[in-house]
Amino acid sequence: MRIKLVGFLALLATLLVSSTAWAVRGAPSSFTLSAPGTVKQGVTVKPVLTKPRTLGLVVFRQPNHAEVGTVGLGSFSGHPSIHWNLKVKGKVLGSGSYLISLRVFANGKPTTIPAPRPVKLTISGRYVRVG
Repeated sequence: MRIKLVGFLALLATLLVSSTAWAVRGAPSSFTLSAPGTVKQGVTVKPVLTKPRTLGLVVFRQPNHAEVGTVGLGSFSGHPSIHWNLKVKGKVLGSGSYLISLRVFANGKPTTIPAPRPVKLTISGRYVRVG
C-alpha cells in the first residue's frame, strides 16, 4: 500500500510541475473561430494569450485526421482578432470537415508547447460553419 501511495504522489507531483511549466511557457489558453458564412469571407481566429507569441494553425482533414498543412498567422499578444482566408499551401480548403489546431510557432514550424483544444470547421460548397 505504501509503495502505491508513494508512486501516486510522485505522479501527482510530476503532473503539477508539468502543468506549471506549461503556464510559464505562455501557451495560448484557448481560442475561438467565427465564420460570417461564406468561404470567400474566411474566418476570424481569436486566441487568448498570456504573453506575446508567434502563432499558426495546423489543419487536419476529418475523419482520418490527415494533416493538410500549416498556416503562419504572425506574432500577437493579449486577445487579438486574426483574419484567416482559409488558405493552406496557397489553396482554399475544399468541401469537408476539418480540425483546426492553434499552435505556437518557432522558425516557421509548430513547437511542442501544448495547444488548446482544436475546433471543428465544416465547409459545404461555398459556405463555412464552425463547430
